[in-house]
Amino acid sequence: MSDFNNYNNQTPPENNNRPDYSYNWNGSEHNGNNNKNKGAVIAIVLGVVAVIAVVAALVLFFTANDSLINVSDRSDISSSLAGLKDKSSAMDESSSRADYVVPEFTPSGDSDVDLSNVYTQIYDNCAPSCCTVSVSINGKKYSSGSGFVIDAENGYIATNHHVIEKSTEIEVIFYDGTKYAATLIGSDSTTDLAVLKIEAEKLVQVEFGDSNNIKVGEGVVAIGTPYDQSLAGTMTTGIISGVARGVEITNNSGKVIKVMTLLQTDCSINPGNSGGPLIDMAGNVVGITSLKLVDERFEGIGFAIPITDALDIFKKLIAGEDIDGSGIATAAPRIGVTVYAAEYGFSYFRITPRCEYPKGLLVGDIEVTSSAYQAGLYRFDIITDFAGYPIETINDLNAAMERFKAGDEVEITVFRFDRYFQTGKSETIRFKLDAAE
Repeated sequence: MSDFNNYNNQTPPENNNRPDYSYNWNGSEHNGNNNKNKGAVIAIVLGVVAVIAVVAALVLFFTANDSLINVSDRSDISSSLAGLKDKSSAMDESSSRADYVVPEFTPSGDSDVDLSNVYTQIYDNCAPSCCTVSVSINGKKYSSGSGFVIDAENGYIATNHHVIEKSTEIEVIFYDGTKYAATLIGSDSTTDLAVLKIEAEKLVQVEFGDSNNIKVGEGVVAIGTPYDQSLAGTMTTGIISGVARGVEITNNSGKVIKVMTLLQTDCSINPGNSGGPLIDMAGNVVGITSLKLVDERFEGIGFAIPITDALDIFKKLIAGEDIDGSGIATAAPRIGVTVYAAEYGFSYFRITPRCEYPKGLLVGDIEVTSSAYQAGLYRFDIITDFAGYPIETINDLNAAMERFKAGDEVEITVFRFDRYFQTGKSETIRFKLDAAE
């Protein structure tokens, strides 16, 4: 198996098994070392729970700096912000959303770039907008990734969700050494995007390209902080290798949790590059580096989130709106329950109902944070119908859930007992399906 941010795709001759994708980022102490063999090899999942054993093993990891993981005047992008409250904690989410101005992001036209010195000009123009995102947990350095300024006036920084998801403190470090405490404004695990805010003056924001119109073969560069802060501001070069790549992301147990639609590039993307910009030859950001495929037999297969779709997500994160992930990711659904065949479940829990009950799936456990629980699904309910599909076995539930995606609203029917299991009755519950994790 490959380690770190590797795909490990065993593809012997005449083997038609599809590669598996893993979506896992387990942080480690921030020490600049590439600690190895902490990844999980994930199998392709058909349905929601059923797992297939496959010959091919391919591991896709984030490229944040973790051993298992990824300018001219630009002041016209956002409007001014009035009444911003001072923020000192990186994780303070108590302020009203009315305090944040949602900027308008506008794709720029082609820059007037001297092609004889294009890379130097791109770097000189864009590097001042780029930064390291350093993450700490309870005061201890944990890991780092990359980010870039998307709104200079309001101090908004873009990065990946997986870079900051475990953090209790976040620090933004620009390549000239200036440091700022950052506040997490919003983050979304499905799209893997996050917005930070810093209180700073004279920031330089990036310009945005239109990733919907980018073509295979166009030149791009990636700027970020691979390895650790000693290599902050590293730029690598390449091309767009593919567009609209559908990449299945799986969790530790091999379950497909989402499919992301990404740009593919052969730019060198290393641990710590996650959250940094992918920039075209006009100096415009067209993507956000996030994932990489690494195997001793494969080179130059990296992925970036398309910027045009990401900008819509950033605006919603700043405004505190719900995120549906359109254009970037389609999340698999989950209910957040552990279920058993009813008869077996009662035997397992040593419960003897004193009334007749229907066939179905007994809820043995339910996450209290789940939408289903909030809507009124409780432990020891028997699920008998899911969105019009009769449910008797786990295979029935898997098959029914395959017809839906996260965020869809469904109605289920359950048989509910009284507290002494002497009587029971059917009830219906409506809720939105949560995103798989």
